[in-house]
Amino acid sequence: MVSGSTVDSIQNMSQKFGFTFKRLPPLLIGTITIAAFSSSPAQSKTSTTPLNSVSAQSTILATIPRPDNIIYQPDSSAFEGITWQLSEWKSKGQSIRLLPSHPITIRFDGKRLGGSTGCNDYSADYQFRNYQLRIPRAIISTKRGCISAVADRENWFASALKASHSVVFLDRDRLVIEYKAASGKGFLGFTPMRSQLQNTDWQLNSITIGSTTQAITQPITLRFTADSIGGSAGCNEYSAAYEASRNRIKIGGIATTEKMCSPSQMQLEQSFLAKLETVQRYEIINHAQNLKLFFQQGNQTGVLTFKLPDD
Repeated sequence: MVSGSTVDSIQNMSQKFGFTFKRLPPLLIGTITIAAFSSSPAQSKTSTTPLNSVSAQSTILATIPRPDNIIYQPDSSAFEGITWQLSEWKSKGQSIRLLPSHPITIRFDGKRLGGSTGCNDYSADYQFRNYQLRIPRAIISTKRGCISAVADRENWFASALKASHSVVFLDRDRLVIEYKAASGKGFLGFTPMRSQLQNTDWQLNSITIGSTTQAITQPITLRFTADSIGGSAGCNEYSAAYEASRNRIKIGGIATTEKMCSPSQMQLEQSFLAKLETVQRYEIINHAQNLKLFFQQGNQTGVLTFKLPDD
């Protein structure tokens, strides 16, 4: 429970900084466990070994001035399906310098969250209730070796995630998670990852529909410019306009040349182009080694998975 004196303090602060204070439901007290992130060289593998459990009481943090247009989220639907990149980090009032070449990301998808610590990939179940984010079980992570500066931030980020989280809110186009850890109070500020597609080249690796994946050996390519795509569909060249925002993508009408090839080539080409035109969302994963385009073609949903060109 938040004491009366704490509420008075928050209300006074709300008048000072010009935001509207609203009493929130009582927050939960929970124990969170998380897998240790390795800072020593090792073969990439999956770990499910938790650190010692951490127990702390969640409180409403009012030490950080908030603008008057913040939106407290009663559920996680407003920030699901978006890859968020850490853009600001403060702990005990001090800014932690981020490393642009090793971005830290987080993504919420229903009941799972995951992302990159800047070196390792991680994922975990999560719960979001009464404005509070809670990770009830161990986080699963890879164990790649990291340089010391990246390893330090990775471990600090792990410590922030295993803290008892309190308030989660949206500020314009920013997701903020305020937390209280044993080391003190802090917040993680995330912004949506902008399109990383421009000036990239890819080669189709597989097509997945449901639980069936078809490996592709025919050279089918995809190139992104600022506002258009193009490449080889296996026989004909194609081009189209596209728009991308956050992780959403929309591809316009596709134009192709009109060469004739073998029946098997033409069948695969037509199938690929039909699916490409219904793509709705994308992900760049495995440290920019793979691109996934998620499509919905009628009642069929699936994924076009690309790899970097063989060159």
